[in-house]
Amino acid sequence: MPITSGQVAVGTVATEIPETCTMPFRLEIHNDDNTDEVYLGGPGVTTATGMRVNKLEQLHVRLAPLDKVYAVSSKTGHTVSYIAFRQC
Repeated sequence: MPITSGQVAVGTVATEIPETCTMPFRLEIHNDDNTDEVYLGGPGVTTATGMRVNKLEQLHVRLAPLDKVYAVSSKTGHTVSYIAFRQC
């Protein structure tokens, strides 16, 4: 099972977590910021509509093939770390 990881800088516009797979896969996302929440969802996610990940917390999601996750914050320069467990 290939495992990849990385970080992405999130701001006030939805930013794609750059992982996907042609098979079901698992993604763990960690909010690296120690002051603000990050919000997850689809390409239109906002701080009002997304699933909140509190500061310094992580979320584990199972995704269908080719699904993508987007993140947004109330500020720029918000760092999010991720690790993907893929079966492809």
